[in-house]
Amino acid sequence: MTGEVKLLWRHWCPADNIEERSRRDRAPYQVWRDQGHLIATEGNTTDFKFVEAAILKLAGIYDITELAFDRTFAGEIIRNLADEGMTWSSSGRAFSAWGRRQPSSCARCLARELQHGGDPVSDWCASNVSIRTDPAGNVKPDKERSIERIDPIVAAIMAVGRSMAEPTGIYGDGAAC
Repeated sequence: MTGEVKLLWRHWCPADNIEERSRRDRAPYQVWRDQGHLIATEGNTTDFKFVEAAILKLAGIYDITELAFDRTFAGEIIRNLADEGMTWSSSGRAFSAWGRRQPSSCARCLARELQHGGDPVSDWCASNVSIRTDPAGNVKPDKERSIERIDPIVAAIMAVGRSMAEPTGIYGDGAAC
């Protein structure tokens, strides 16, 4: 893959604890919500049925070739999307899951070659990312402190990595804060 990569972001966060998350993470979640950069779902946990419906709606607009996702909390939503005919590729956050296949997509994210449309949530998350390398040369995105959020950048790295492997479509991931 060469040239610029344009990303279309969707971020979700539970509405009931958005103020607490803002204080804990020292991030303006309420402002991002009010500006339309963050979608607050009802309840005190991210409403994955809502996220699933949003992904299906996007699939009706865009030719989503494959969903790249972090398998940590994605079990049910991925099964449901697969039932709807969507193809997916999973990854975890261990070095073994990232291997050597992701260095250039990590580098592109860190080099800011990705056009994120001025999205402040992804910009903040990008500022929290560091890259770790194990003795075997495997790399993965990481965060220095436990409160920092990097999920959207991890999603972008996975999607860009998949598009570099199969440069024929649009890839996505539901990133929830």
